[in-house]
Formats: sequence, structure tokens, C-alpha cells
Amino acid sequence: MATSSTPATTGRSRKTTAYRHDIDGLRGLAIALVVVFHIWMGRVSGGVDVFLALSGFFFLGSLLRGAGSSRTPLNPLPHLQRLVRRLYPALAVTIAATVLGTMLIKPPTQWTAIFDQTVASLLYYQNWELAYTAADYAAADATISPLQHLWSMSVQGQFYLIALTVILGGTALWRLLVRRGTPKRFLVAVVAAGTIASVWWSAIGQDANQAWNYYDTASRMWELLIGGLVAIVLAGIVLPWPLRLIATVSGLFLVVSTGFFFDGAAYFPGPLAWYPIGGALLIVLGGNLPAGQRATPARDPITWLLSGKVFRRLGDISYSLYLWHWPLLILWLSYDRENETTFVSGTAIIVISLVLALITEKYIERPLRMASRAKGQKTPAALARDMLRGAPARTGRQKRQFVGATALVVVAAVASLGTVGWWSATASSRSSVPYVDSLTDPVHPGARAFFDGVGAPADAPYLPSLLQVGHDLPPSTMDGCISTFESSDVILCVYGDEAATRTIALTGGSHAEHWISGLDEVGRHYGFRVVTVLKMGCPLTLDATVSDNDELLYESCAEWTPKALGAVAGLQPDFVFTTATRPVGVMGPDVAPRQYVDLWRALGEQGINVIAIRDTPWLNNGRGPIRASDCLGDGGTPEECGMPRERSISPINPASLAAAGLDNVRLIDLTDGLCDPESCPVVVGNVIVYHDSHHLSGSWVRSASGELARQLGPATGWW
Repeated sequence: MATSSTPATTGRSRKTTAYRHDIDGLRGLAIALVVVFHIWMGRVSGGVDVFLALSGFFFLGSLLRGAGSSRTPLNPLPHLQRLVRRLYPALAVTIAATVLGTMLIKPPTQWTAIFDQTVASLLYYQNWELAYTAADYAAADATISPLQHLWSMSVQGQFYLIALTVILGGTALWRLLVRRGTPKRFLVAVVAAGTIASVWWSAIGQDANQAWNYYDTASRMWELLIGGLVAIVLAGIVLPWPLRLIATVSGLFLVVSTGFFFDGAAYFPGPLAWYPIGGALLIVLGGNLPAGQRATPARDPITWLLSGKVFRRLGDISYSLYLWHWPLLILWLSYDRENETTFVSGTAIIVISLVLALITEKYIERPLRMASRAKGQKTPAALARDMLRGAPARTGRQKRQFVGATALVVVAAVASLGTVGWWSATASSRSSVPYVDSLTDPVHPGARAFFDGVGAPADAPYLPSLLQVGHDLPPSTMDGCISTFESSDVILCVYGDEAATRTIALTGGSHAEHWISGLDEVGRHYGFRVVTVLKMGCPLTLDATVSDNDELLYESCAEWTPKALGAVAGLQPDFVFTTATRPVGVMGPDVAPRQYVDLWRALGEQGINVIAIRDTPWLNNGRGPIRASDCLGDGGTPEECGMPRERSISPINPASLAAAGLDNVRLIDLTDGLCDPESCPVVVGNVIVYHDSHHLSGSWVRSASGELARQLGPATGWW
């Protein structure tokens, strides 16, 4: 993580500034916690939050102190130049190496998302890329990216720009309008107000949408702002010795224990983020020593420990170490079929990360960060001393290092962006999904291989291809005929035979939606229209709940539900087509929620019949969802990438008992087209079944339209 090492005041009575080696050590401790918890614990340690607070402490504190002097220049360019020299070189080189590693290790099915994040990371909006991905319907189960950790760098970059704008802009306005005194107190008040607003926003966001809140710059802003406030308000306070000891010991405990007590991914940057940040600020406050006094093991043990060479050196390379450790971890997990980190492999990742961080800091960060010194900006006395020591050769070496580092950074950035540009330019040829007529295609029978025993050649390529299947979406998604997570609008679209008088209303969430590819075909053939009333992640119920505790699915789903019920009542369809079951958790087996049954009963009271189709197996290995194309691209077989039938599907359709006594309900079950007696593979009849980890591909659904028609005929009585 990036924090600028600048001196910090340690006492009001000091006339000179003393360098705080213990804060360098605190950065070293924080990066050690980040790496260890990422590699072996698989959770957030709070170290990143400590880094953010220290970034604010150094950068914002420096700006606010500068605002107190009328001689401080207001040109932002020198600040920006220093930031670019400090942050961008190591970032560009690490990203280029990660892009190369991605192409060598990860399957091409994951390249697009990682390349999108490459651009987002280089332009410092990676946190927003991840926030939108977390909320994005089609990518909700995307595998972890080797660039995911760079969200924090984007937050810092955005903070630096905002801080420069507010502090320098506010100072300029003060000098223009007030023309006396300094705006320091005014700017401190502005920062305090921003801190309070961000704290409030992060608390609200945790309840509303934690996945978004985690990456939201506005929610994270207080973690940096509070560091800047401490640099101004508290950094000059020297506590009595007993309080210093209590503060630093308590602070160390809070920082180190965070990851053991709770996983910050579920709570930060909400109120619990004060736990590690408060600990860091206690260490900063308790490390302020009286003028002329040095920390000793007896009186100030924590300050002395953090000022030691090991932690200070870790602090020096903390930025590069943060950049390197995560891509190495993720690429190793992608290479290792067991998808786990042992003590040996984890230790190897740490050692390699340390070596790369040391090299990066010495040969890339340092030559470019110290560019001004390499240009020979020295006093005459210093030049004379250098002449006696043979400094011209050293200056030449510094210049060569500067040129070499600059060239490497430029090549890395150009290579990364060039690779992304090539991949984007050729995207249409890879992603175009061919139409597969699986009802007649002898090579790609799809569901007919299970339903009708149609043989499929073992050596035939899969359709759609691994790169195409992610785009094999329902036509309602492509046409914008499903309400998004953010919207509560009811969108009605018509498929099948649009001129027909007989109507089926396809209602609910995505697991009802993915059957539209088959319903559209059957409707056009047998003469009925299909009207969609759909919303992402929102199966239709009476009260927008599907759990035993009656908890709402989410806010816009609750707003959409009564509107959707009204739309269905207004349509007065012959049948409502919806899902009959859903898995327990994300692994199954499936159950029929009571809320579904309540809806069926309520529709029956309005004279509306129901066709309820059993849900599909969800791909999950117990450690998280499995995207079918990624698993196949990694060399997995259709059976290895699929699910055991007994674990994902109940032996008997649970909706059979749930619908007993409801004369208006007809059940449809296409499970035997997805699963053989033992397993539910991800490829059936040379057609890939899933376009992600739990949504059916349009091609497979069309291949099942024959069986869908066979079951719909008796269910509707129309043929």
C-alpha cells in the first residue's frame, strides 16, 4: 500500500520535526498481517484499513500544515508529479506481469474480466469496477481476480485528487476573499465535516448493500480523512509515560487481533472498521515522545519494536509487497487443481513476493521516486563532498537507473494496454453465439441425449464454445425485458406467437427467465404467447420473501413485487409459468418454499392456473460457485465440473407434496435432461448446460424444448 513517508511532529514544544520510524514499522506490521491473512486465513485482516488511515495521516496532514503558511504555493502539479512517481511505476510493472501470468495460467474465459480490471486499475477506478461487478447480475459469481486487491489503490488515488482539490482550492478562495490569516482551521472543519458524513454513509451502506459499500469511495473516505485530522489535531500531543504505554499496547492488540475476531469483508468500512483504525491511531499517538527522548524496550516497548529494522524495512517495501502478493496467490490457486494453499506453498508465495518487492522497490520505485536527486539538485558543499567520493560515476549510475526504470514502466503500460486493446478488438468474433438447432443437429443433440437417448460424438467440439457460452443469454436479457436489481419497474414483453389469444405469463427471477428460450420456440409452434414479468434475483411471491424468517430479498424487489402481482392480475393469463423449487443455500438439495405455495393458492383464488417448473442444480464445490466454462477451460471434465445428483437435487420433486390439493397447479420437471442417475454434468449432448454457475444456456434450453412441449401439452390441455 502507498503511504508517503514524511516527518511527523512529536511534541508541541519541538522546533524541528522528528522522523517517526515507528510509523514506518506500523506499515510493515500492517502489510505482514495483510499477506498472512490473505494467504492462510482467507479473510480481511484490517491491515488495508490501517494503510488508508496512514495515507491520510501523511498526505492530508501535509496539505493541511501547508495551508497554515501564506507562502505555500497552490500549484497542484508538483504534488501530482510526486504521486505519479511514487505510485504508478510499480503499479504498471506489476499489472503487466499479472496480465502475462493470466494469459499463461488462467483460462481465456476469465481474460475479459481481468483485462477490464487492468484498465480500471491503471486509471484508478478499479474499486468502482468491482462494485458494479458485485452488483452485476451476470457476473455475481465471477471467480476472484488477481487484480482485485487494487481497489484500495483506486480509492487512494481518488482521495488524493479530492484532497488536492479541496485543500488547495479552499486555500486559494480564502486568499482571494478573506486575505488575512490562514484557512487552516476552516479547512480542518471542512475535513471534520467530511469525516462525519462519510462515517454516516458507510454505516448506512453496510445495511443497504455491503458488497457495494466495501468498495465505495464515499464510504471509505473517512478512513483517510481521520488520519489527516489526527496528523493535525493530535500529532503534537505527548502523553505521560503510563498513558503512552497503555495506548501503544492497546493499539497493537487492536491492530493484530482484528482478523482473528471478525472478517472485515462483511463489516468494513462500517463502524467495526474503527477497531483496527483506532488501534493504529493509538499507536501513532502513543509514539509521540518528549523532545530528545528515544524509545527503549523498557519504557516504550511497542514504539521501540516498530522502529526496529525488520518492521521498518517491511514498511519500506510495503507498497510493492502489497502489489505482488495477491496476483501470485491467485495465479497459484488457478494453477493448483486442489485450489488450496498449504504451509509450503504459502511460504513460497511470501518469499517470492518479498524478493519481487525488494527488486521493485530498489530498481523501479526508488530511482523514479528520487528523480529530482538524480538530476543533481544538490548544494555546492554536497557536490564538493561527492567529488571527493567519486560521485560523478554514482550520479551516472543513478541516471541510468532512472532511464532504465522509466523505459520498463513505459513498456509495461504499453504492453498491458496493447493486450487489452487487441482482446477488445477481437471480442465480437469470439463472443458471437451460433444458433444451434439441437432438435435436428446430430452432433449437438443437447438435452435429447438424456431425454431420447440420442448419441453424441465424443470428439465433437462443445457448442457454444467456452468463450461464447457466457454470452448465450436469454432473449429477455438481451432485449432489456427483465427489471434490474436497481429498478422496481415492471417490464412486459411478448414472445412466442405474439398474435395468439392464449397467454402464459412467465414470472419471477432469473431461474424462471432462463426457460424463455424454450417457451418462445414452443409458443411459436403451438400458438400461444409468452408475456414476461421478470426481475433479477426476485422470484415472485406475495411479500418478496422466500425464507422462513420472512426477511425481504432486497428493497427494490419488495417495491417491484406488488406491481408485478398487479400486472399479472391485469393480464389474466391462462397460466402463470414460474419456478417450483429452489436450493437450500447454494448447494441443494432443492425445496419448495412456503411462499411459493402461498402464491399458487392466491392465483388460484383469482382463477389463474399455474405451471411450476423445478429448479436446476447450482454448481458449487463447497468453497464457492463454479462457472462451467472456467472449470472446463481449466481442464475439468463435464462430470468433474458438475454436481452429484443426490447432493443437488432431492430424490423426489419436493413441489409434489407442496402442491397437493391445489387443483390450479401443474408441475413440470426437466431434471432428467440435466442429470443422469449419478451426476448433473455441465455438458450434455455436446451442448454446454450453464452460461455461468447456475443459469442455463439458451442453447441447452432450446435443445430441451421438445420435452418441454411434451410436458406442457397435458399440463395446459392445448395439444
